[in-house]
Amino acid sequence: MTAIATVSAGLADTCPATPPTKSWPAAIELGLRASINRTDLVRILHKGPLRVQRPFYPEGDCCHVYLLHPPGGIVAGDTLRVAVSLDAGAQALLTTPSAGKVYRSDLAKTAQSQGISADVADGACLEWLPQETIVFEGAEAELSNHFALQGDARLCAWDIVVLGRRASGEGFARGRCLQKIDIRRDGKPLLVERTEWLGGSAMLDAPWGMGGASVSGSLFATMSCDQAMMDKLRDGLTVLAEQNVWLAAEWGLSQKRDIFLARYLGDSPEQCRKGFAWLWAQLRPQFNGREACPPRIWNT
Repeated sequence: MTAIATVSAGLADTCPATPPTKSWPAAIELGLRASINRTDLVRILHKGPLRVQRPFYPEGDCCHVYLLHPPGGIVAGDTLRVAVSLDAGAQALLTTPSAGKVYRSDLAKTAQSQGISADVADGACLEWLPQETIVFEGAEAELSNHFALQGDARLCAWDIVVLGRRASGEGFARGRCLQKIDIRRDGKPLLVERTEWLGGSAMLDAPWGMGGASVSGSLFATMSCDQAMMDKLRDGLTVLAEQNVWLAAEWGLSQKRDIFLARYLGDSPEQCRKGFAWLWAQLRPQFNGREACPPRIWNT
């Protein structure tokens, strides 16, 4: 068995050198390497309250990793950084056990940031499937997703953003949320997006914006779907919605060059998660030759 190196310092490039007073920076760097029969988690460097207990192998060779953040959320000045490196041929699925939270910021509107940065080598495959991020009213959230792919590396990932807490009677009349998605192959951009939600802005209710919805989800995979597959996926989502008596929502599927995109716009993070998980299950055999193997932690 390959040893795992664990270090709790030396992340100066990942966490700010001089974080704001009372902030709690957290960062983790993971290194994965393909061995003869499985992908090993060979390196863990962490700082602050962000941990991995141990890898799981429900599929035998693909490494499943659960990222744990005990505080459960970030406050003014906090940073939460995940850096992942997959060597050639490595196969990994990363997820989180629960929703992340970005709490209300301070009177100075100090930013709160979280994100992932991944380097995926030729022949490797990364699946980044976290739970949703709930952005509280008055938060100053900055969410980043950066993926650098080499050669024929494969990626399937999603990002789900919830604005406010409607179940608690809270909207998003104040605050800011900036989401960045950047996917590159051999340095060339495949998908670059920047979305900014401003509390109380017209965009939140306008038909050209959120249309009054509170949940926005994006799934992206480095693969191509033909029209027949697109029709199958659209029909399947319709049936799934009818079977589960889902709330009214907008689903969008599209193909942009080498990136398959799925979008959700509605009011239910659970509905978005289930829809994305179903899409992932349909795409996975074509995406990396594997049947769906949902992480057990999704059932808790």
